[in-house]
Amino acid sequence: MEAKMRKTAHELTAPIKNRLKKIPEIEDWTATIINVELMAVGCNLIDKNLKLGEAWSLLTGYDEPVVPLGADKSILSRLRIIFSQFTGQSLWEREMEDYFELPSIYRLIDRTDEGIISFLTPRYDPNRKEDYENILTQPISRKTTDLEFAKAGKFSYIRRKDNIQQKFQGEIPGQWVFMNSHLPHYREKKSIAFDLSFDWMQIAKEMDTLLGEGKDEWQNKVAPLLLKSRSEQSTFVYEGVQHIGGGLAAGKSTFRTMNTYWLVKTKKAKVGLLEGNVAQVLDRVSELRKLGLKVVSLVGRGNRRLHLENYLLSNPVTSLNEITNYESLSHLSDICTIQALAGDVNDDGSRHYPCKSLKQKDDRSPKKCPLTSHCGIYKEWGQLLDADVWVTTPGAVLHSRLPVTIDPQERLLYEAMYDLLDVIFVDEADQVQKQFDEAFLEEHSAFGNPKHLVEKLYGQLNETLQGNYDLADNDLLTQWGKNLDHLHESVWSLYAEIKKSTTLRESLRNKVIYLNYLIFEISQDLSDDEKLQEKMAEEMREFVRNSTYTSVVNLDDRLHGLINLASQRDKQTLINNWISKLGGSIPEKNKASQLYSKIEFFVYLAHIERAMKWILQFYPVVQHYLNNNVEIPLLTQIKDFRPFMKEAMTGVMLGYRYETKEGIDTGEFKIIQYMAVGRQLLNEWPYLYEAADGKKGPTVILLSGTSYAPKSLHYHIEVEPQWFIQSSRKPSRLTQDFIEIRDPENGEKLIPVSGVQQQGRRHSNLQVIVKEIVSKIRAELHYWKEIEEERKVLLVVNSYDDVEIVGVALEQFPEWKGRYRLLSQKDKKNEIWFPRSRVEQFSLENADILVAPMLAISRGYNIMDKYGNGALFGSAFFLIRPYPVPNDLSYFVQILHGNLPLYFEEIANNNLTYAEAMRKIRKKSRGKFEDMYRKPDYWSILTDQERTVLAWFTFIPTWQLIGRLLRGGKDARVFYCDAKYMEKPNGKPSLLEYWEKIMSESENDSLFVSLYGPFSRSIGTINKVGVF
Repeated sequence: MEAKMRKTAHELTAPIKNRLKKIPEIEDWTATIINVELMAVGCNLIDKNLKLGEAWSLLTGYDEPVVPLGADKSILSRLRIIFSQFTGQSLWEREMEDYFELPSIYRLIDRTDEGIISFLTPRYDPNRKEDYENILTQPISRKTTDLEFAKAGKFSYIRRKDNIQQKFQGEIPGQWVFMNSHLPHYREKKSIAFDLSFDWMQIAKEMDTLLGEGKDEWQNKVAPLLLKSRSEQSTFVYEGVQHIGGGLAAGKSTFRTMNTYWLVKTKKAKVGLLEGNVAQVLDRVSELRKLGLKVVSLVGRGNRRLHLENYLLSNPVTSLNEITNYESLSHLSDICTIQALAGDVNDDGSRHYPCKSLKQKDDRSPKKCPLTSHCGIYKEWGQLLDADVWVTTPGAVLHSRLPVTIDPQERLLYEAMYDLLDVIFVDEADQVQKQFDEAFLEEHSAFGNPKHLVEKLYGQLNETLQGNYDLADNDLLTQWGKNLDHLHESVWSLYAEIKKSTTLRESLRNKVIYLNYLIFEISQDLSDDEKLQEKMAEEMREFVRNSTYTSVVNLDDRLHGLINLASQRDKQTLINNWISKLGGSIPEKNKASQLYSKIEFFVYLAHIERAMKWILQFYPVVQHYLNNNVEIPLLTQIKDFRPFMKEAMTGVMLGYRYETKEGIDTGEFKIIQYMAVGRQLLNEWPYLYEAADGKKGPTVILLSGTSYAPKSLHYHIEVEPQWFIQSSRKPSRLTQDFIEIRDPENGEKLIPVSGVQQQGRRHSNLQVIVKEIVSKIRAELHYWKEIEEERKVLLVVNSYDDVEIVGVALEQFPEWKGRYRLLSQKDKKNEIWFPRSRVEQFSLENADILVAPMLAISRGYNIMDKYGNGALFGSAFFLIRPYPVPNDLSYFVQILHGNLPLYFEEIANNNLTYAEAMRKIRKKSRGKFEDMYRKPDYWSILTDQERTVLAWFTFIPTWQLIGRLLRGGKDARVFYCDAKYMEKPNGKPSLLEYWEKIMSESENDSLFVSLYGPFSRSIGTINKVGVF
């Protein structure tokens, strides 16, 4: 049973539809009539001069300047809720064409020659315009699931196991039954503020008293903390988005915890906290419960077993008695009590939770589970009504729903936090921005396996239609079936081509393919003339637009008919005719076979993409007709957010990854879908639903040490910080050196690692660097011992594979035996490997060196000495220059999102609105994406602007990792070892010089200096040193 959303167009317009259905002449056209007329009425309410043909641009989610300032946002938001499927121009234009073929006596709408909307008085149902206006001027409410709780006694439910429907039965004990009170629909937000002169020390004393340990823990933490305004404000008001900057170890966590305590105890506010990972969630819950707050941890259903294993790894249990002391274990259980009572073991790997599908006695109506208070998964969630503080992760916020047992609306956690909380604190806000972007840039198994998307869709449709002839006249389901058939046929043809062409298989292996880039490649293969290449590319793009299930009957020179041809000779003749028509050159025989395969692959992929996009767009509309026991994340995860978000800047874009396994010829395809601008959900959280529902959201406090990063398109947050936190402690001192490590064979050339194409050479270079710096590592350990600090050394690489290579090099030195550890993702049951989940306990390890990937520990970990006074690691050797993964879609998309304000500025300056503005955004975005995808990201060929973006992208994680060394006000020493840090290709500045440049450009900005001071002060004096 699907989770409930808001009322659909089908439900909202049912009375109008029922009236129109009584008119035989238009009975089959009612859906089109209602779609066009409701949209036209909405457009007219927004802007009387808006052309009906441009209505699709309203639905893409872009407001000013695409939609002129002053447009009625409430009408706009409701149109988006109702018509999210029409964000594509061609679909909307086809709907209009069908509508205007009807005689005017049936129509409410006409249009002028310029496309401006005018109204008619139809002969039948003449007053329906008022009905449309009533729909658009009222909030569209969320639906509720009205299920009764199951009672004590026998129950049953049915689920698929091993692809077979099975019935499970059990009995609910009477003493376990507890009917949870439902969460309210909405809580009014509190008006809260504090003066900058507020005495936080009194709050700290109160907190220390509650802890009752005779220590001044919170008083010591708050003493050096200073909150400063960038605009001379004297009052901090909890309203909208408040972005607070704060240097590493400046006291952001202290500020957040004290504010949470004060908000709950003094202002009776409800507070939410977003933490970086599940381990931090559990730590925060423990910390706040010690202060007497009612706190719940909200951990999503997925990966609970993995989180539990990691928790036990970092908190070893030596006896059964100890387990009772670990409250956190209950937060990570993945046991469904109902399944346990029914003896239903999830040994097939599938996840099925029968929370709302229980049957009792002869009652055929499903019931909801009454055991939330005993549920391994939802026990904590059942305490939300009375909780003061909700603690969760970004992933859970976007993907987890409240169970129907406590929330009949089954809201996403994001929605529930909007409705029910007063304040939300977001830690590491720049990282959360990245996670929100990536949440709408997902990879899913598509086809090539019975459990993948296409096969699931087939099963879902067949289960729906089997024997259900009442749906025979449903045009939407008919179209759905035809598109599915066409998708299946195209996939079959694609695999036939892959099977017969070894060259094609090898070219696809573990690579991401985009149709536009395939078009670019084919146009280059067919001609050397740039103008002709562009003409061919446009012809192929037009081909993609026409690749519908109706086009394959065309056995002309447009290639669509390839799908229906069996003879290879006939296929080649058709391809040759097409090439000749375009003016391209048919290659010589030895190259022709490869080109024919590539063109066939393009044709089949074009038809797959066209069908897939239709299915993606219409799934939310058609879903309520379908069997809902099949869960398809690719199609369902965005449906709740879709009406409230900016769609992908390029338009929804698909990429395809072909994955193969050793020894198997036929691989599987995954789809990478770029759907929306995810960061909008962070930056607009306090008002995302206000226009649609007329209800204000919570205050959102963004905290980070790196979210103010001018010219960074990945980490900078668009909402400028108006506040920053400083510490009165003496600032840490950082020294930075570049080690000149020369090739032992010639003694001249510096040794590079990053950018070395040949894997074997790269690995050997990395090992040489490790061997050459051994004396430096020894000297660093001696240095810290001399100044009586028990600090350790960190060797920083880019991946876990690199960790292993460094381990091989260290193994060759007897003096380091037992003195180094290699960081691992999981417990390898080997002394030399140290699991990441235990990294904060490294001070207890009898080792001097840790080898770790930068991104594995650069955020979220406080790796302190055994006394907890300051950072454990004092020196870090960066063995490899950080760099983006080639063709990383996430990297590209964040650049697009970072450029969006510039695109807005351009279209505003040119007075572009509606469709013109959207076409401009899409054209610029697609051009930028294709340019990034085609152009190698070699430092030597980048423009100054591109180098600046890349410099920021590499600097932030480097600085975050250095921050691990500065905890507690400690000093640190870092060394850059890879020659690429200092390399100046073609005389261009090096990466280290660009880091110095971005520091010097903001040296007079007090906020910038407070965030990056130690690095900014030392990068200009970096030394080049030898290995001895």
